[in-house]
Amino acid sequence: MCSQAPPPGPMQTLIFLDLEATGLPFSQPKITELCLLAVHRCALEIPPAPQRPPTAPAPPRVVDKLSLCVAPGKACSPAASEITGLSTAALAAHGRQCFDADLVHLLRAFLRRQPQPWCLVAHNGDRYDFPLLRAELAALGLASALDGGFCVDSIAALRALEQAGRPAEQGPRKSYSLGGIYTRLYGQAPPDSHTAEGDVLALLSICQWRPQALLQWVDAHARPFGAVEPMYGVTASTGAGSRAPAATAPALLGRARHAGPSLGASILPPGKGPGASPREGLLAPLSVLALLTVALATLYGLSQGSPEQ
Repeated sequence: MCSQAPPPGPMQTLIFLDLEATGLPFSQPKITELCLLAVHRCALEIPPAPQRPPTAPAPPRVVDKLSLCVAPGKACSPAASEITGLSTAALAAHGRQCFDADLVHLLRAFLRRQPQPWCLVAHNGDRYDFPLLRAELAALGLASALDGGFCVDSIAALRALEQAGRPAEQGPRKSYSLGGIYTRLYGQAPPDSHTAEGDVLALLSICQWRPQALLQWVDAHARPFGAVEPMYGVTASTGAGSRAPAATAPALLGRARHAGPSLGASILPPGKGPGASPREGLLAPLSVLALLTVALATLYGLSQGSPEQ
């Protein structure tokens, strides 16, 4: 586990990240789509010219982008499919591949091309994107693959920037969903919501609102990606096509004791793993019960064949 040491100097690259997945954290979701957009800090150090009325600024000309659809290996929840437009059947029909070691190597190669150090920026990343990505890596036995980088949650950053130097406001509580902030800043809903690339571009747009202040906040609050706890417990797979079994009962109970409050739908989108199904989770206790039954039957047979006992 990486320490909570501060980053070694200013972040040189911000990598805006969004993941779409099969469901919410309690369902042990699997990634169905991911997008990373890498922007050098120099592109954010000069704020865009103000527009009247305010309009979303164009993205920087020089960016690197990686966008992939992924076969999740488990069913998408109906809500996730409705929101993201992705289903397990559609991804399989288009020949999409699973989240495997090749994809991890691709991610590492993409990140190594960026000026160092780099920092992942995701909206609600601390509660969703970062733990989910760590769980997918851990399932492959590659939990430390991206440990050289850092991460920040843009909800915390944008809330801090909006509240800086302002008295507490009375009235309805502000929404810090991606769509809520975008609409508040630019007067319209973001385009292509709940696609990984659309959400990444919307996140970049709201981070261009006060880019210099954002960079200062990121430099001060970025934490090592390796310090992120996986969303759920997994055991690394041993083969390229094998599924990772569910965590042991003691591990799950221990994680539940230390978990924070449950996440509401107002914070986590429904689209936002390999967990065992309920049927798979019963196999271990049933196997133990079968062994006990055989043992008792054997002892009973021996007692019937030995009168002196």
